[in-house]
Amino acid sequence: MSSFRRWRQNFSVAGRHRSSPQAAVAPQSSLDHTAATPTGGPSDAYAELRPAPPSTNGHPPHPIVGDRQDGDGYEWEEDSEGEDMDVQPDAYSWVDPSLVGSANLRGIPAAHSTTHPLERIPSEQRPLRIPPTPPIPPSPRRRPSNAPRPPKLAPHDSYNLLLSFQSHNTNTTPPTSSMDHSSPYSPSIQRSNSTAEAYQSSDSHKRVVSVETEWYELVDQSVVDSLPKDEQRRQGLWWELIKAEREYVRDLATMCQGFVEPLRNHHPPILQPESRLDAFIAEVFSTIQTIYEGHTRLLAQLAERQRNEWPLLTSSTDLFLGVLLELMPAYEAYMKNYPFADSRVRREKGKNPAFKEFLSDRNTLELTQRRDVTVFLSRPVTRLPRTLLLLETLVKYTPADHPDTEELPTLIHVLAQAVKGSQPGIESAEAKIKLWNVAERLLFKKGEIVELDMGEPKRSLVYSGYVFRRVRSETAWHGWQDLHAFLLDNYFLLTRDEEHGKHVVVSRPIPLDFLHVVSFDAAPERRSDFMTQLRGGTYEPRTTPERLMWPFTISTSARGGGRSYTLCAGTEQGRAAWKDKIESAQILRRFDLESNRIFASHSISTPPDLRDPILSADAFSWLGRRTVAVATARSVYVGWRNDSTTFRELVRLQLGIISMVTIVPDFGWLLVVSSGNLLAFSLRDMMPASDPATWVMLGKVQAKFMSDPEKVVAFVRVGFTKGRLLVVHAAHSRNTSNTHLYFDEPLLVLSSSSTTNLASSQQLDKPPFRRFAQLTLPGHCTDLSFFRQTIAAVAEKQFVIAEPGNPAHTSIPTFPPDLSERAPVVRMINAHGAKSGALGMYQIKENEFLLVYTWGACYVTKYGEISRSGAYLRWNLTPSYALFRPPHILLFDESGGRAEVRDVQTGKMCEVVDLGGLKPVHLARVDAEVLGLTARGLVHLVETVEL
Repeated sequence: MSSFRRWRQNFSVAGRHRSSPQAAVAPQSSLDHTAATPTGGPSDAYAELRPAPPSTNGHPPHPIVGDRQDGDGYEWEEDSEGEDMDVQPDAYSWVDPSLVGSANLRGIPAAHSTTHPLERIPSEQRPLRIPPTPPIPPSPRRRPSNAPRPPKLAPHDSYNLLLSFQSHNTNTTPPTSSMDHSSPYSPSIQRSNSTAEAYQSSDSHKRVVSVETEWYELVDQSVVDSLPKDEQRRQGLWWELIKAEREYVRDLATMCQGFVEPLRNHHPPILQPESRLDAFIAEVFSTIQTIYEGHTRLLAQLAERQRNEWPLLTSSTDLFLGVLLELMPAYEAYMKNYPFADSRVRREKGKNPAFKEFLSDRNTLELTQRRDVTVFLSRPVTRLPRTLLLLETLVKYTPADHPDTEELPTLIHVLAQAVKGSQPGIESAEAKIKLWNVAERLLFKKGEIVELDMGEPKRSLVYSGYVFRRVRSETAWHGWQDLHAFLLDNYFLLTRDEEHGKHVVVSRPIPLDFLHVVSFDAAPERRSDFMTQLRGGTYEPRTTPERLMWPFTISTSARGGGRSYTLCAGTEQGRAAWKDKIESAQILRRFDLESNRIFASHSISTPPDLRDPILSADAFSWLGRRTVAVATARSVYVGWRNDSTTFRELVRLQLGIISMVTIVPDFGWLLVVSSGNLLAFSLRDMMPASDPATWVMLGKVQAKFMSDPEKVVAFVRVGFTKGRLLVVHAAHSRNTSNTHLYFDEPLLVLSSSSTTNLASSQQLDKPPFRRFAQLTLPGHCTDLSFFRQTIAAVAEKQFVIAEPGNPAHTSIPTFPPDLSERAPVVRMINAHGAKSGALGMYQIKENEFLLVYTWGACYVTKYGEISRSGAYLRWNLTPSYALFRPPHILLFDESGGRAEVRDVQTGKMCEVVDLGGLKPVHLARVDAEVLGLTARGLVHLVETVEL
């Protein structure tokens, strides 16, 4: 196979003068055909290259240097079929490489120069007598005798036209030769007007060179006609690729030098605060600088190969492959980021007048051809697919024995894989942009905090469409409401479209964790937007025809008691689509939650022979081991955790029903509330050692009574306040609606087993607790929260703040003067407060607290005044018990057997804990573990750690 490094089809004879290149007249190429010219004369294609007769002005001809030459001073090479033919220079390889890029070789002759080293010397000044060229076979395609012939183009003129094209509309140093790479070929972003350059060739014909110039316009027509159709097409495609690369590099330069640098160096900064600038440039322009530098290098290599192989380009596949392989990671990152970049520019332009003016100033004919920045941002995204199409076409016109038949498919595969690999990322980004556009247009009820967690990277818009809902009013008994529904991967939204593309949320968003499908197979309903009217004693027909609506019903609770919605789709296929999308989204949501649980459930072992139901429990540490105490109606069992064989019945009461059990940390007291009495049992006496065989069961006789027998204990809480560990029990007054709070401080005493003398035995008579304070608060308190110096009692209508030992107290919340009485939070508190909806008060920041009700929650300052401009939260269920585990609050719905987990700072609904009939164990200690009762037994809700 012949080498294709200098592949020249149909060229057979080349004349080379043996004089110096500066004095030589450019040689010419002849076309290789089997038949010779009939007249034996020179070919018309290069008639202007015929040597002129000797000068008649008296100057002697120049001597001819060299051997093996004929009488005319030329050495002729005959056509060869061997491998050596490919390494010989042809008619278009006559340029001395040392001249390329120097002052001696210019694309456009200098104005001050009368002659140019490569320009043709007029015949009257030529010192040499050069004989006629050998006959050139005629072209297979002859023009009609009367058809106008294009001007003939000498090889050196063709080469100069190439240089003129490469330097057209650029503002850099001339392209360097292969021996000089000191000046990279970097087209300037300064664009010229549409006027093209005109090059004066040696035959006095002007050739116009512009960015639209095609390959066949820069070479003589005889060269084009000598090539097969496929080869002409192949050369044209390579020219198109290089020309497109040249324009692409210009656009990349415009982005880097016309947008990025001015934006970074602008004073004052266009983006405020200034810290946003670097992040904005990185998000919008991504890896554009890396792509620009790589393609600038590629363009310089392509231009050099064009000059070396002009006019027939063998191949540039190796150049494209080398650079594009290096740029693939940068391209993939850019394409996946492009939707975000485009959206970020549009949002910034909409809300930042300075940025909009900055872009407008650059939208000029000279700099950007009046193209918007979004057009330039899309250039790298569309460049690879367009290049791929040209390469796929190029393969069709490549000869079977050409090396490109192996290299081009490799390049196509690389580009195709990059485009295909980035497509999922682009689609995901476009879906994310659609989601953000929806989020920006949502309008919620004033005051309510709705956190849809749109900033989560995995958030997506699953489906959207119009649904219809039957409504009844005084004017339209059979009216219909058109709603725009959005199904996210975590919420289902029902909105009403308004002007300017806004979506008003008509109902509180439904988390997919609470969404239950009731039915999707109901019979269709008939819809008529206008009723039949009676006018003039006759019924007029309906103004619109009836339509069938296909209903489906969803609810927020599978067990009843939740919100229910009956919606209709316009077609049966539309209803089926909603069913499929909702079920698929719920499956993915459950899978995601199970993989990223905030609270995981662990089973806790209980006594194996336990028959009575568990009413209370507590988990603690004793003797350095994890211990569990479970209470039934008459007994308390204690044992080591995860070892059911160690459980022993340590407390047995003959009368009364146990409602609560807890311990006093570090003091070894087990507290039991039985039928309104608070009893304390010593763990030191019951569990003196780790061996269960040494444990002793106690009864009511051995217990310490901590409450007044005449008062009924409502609840017990153990916590720290005023720097002390206090045990607080509450008793409701029988004759009034007050609550008495008793604060007892535990004391260190010795157990009876350690008594060895009379002095030690006297300590047994010392009371284990001393009364620290006593308070009487208004209302029937149901719970208590401990703070640094005060406590907060949850009353029927409000929260009462008091200090142990100080009879004064304060009721909260209070409302600031600037908060209207018609504010939603004011109406919510006043409307629901009478229903004993208060659940607890928790400190979430240094100076901010959360008031939790059964309907929702609101924020208050440390003075009890409503904060956050009256913003409030609404729950998705009706909780009966709440627990605070920073930064989350757990809301237990005992009737529904589940718990909702919320972030107290943002209000975000994090997850739903649904374990099948979950009921919380009411805890007495602030730092106690979260326990619950389910169908499978006692469980521990453990807060997980984010990896």
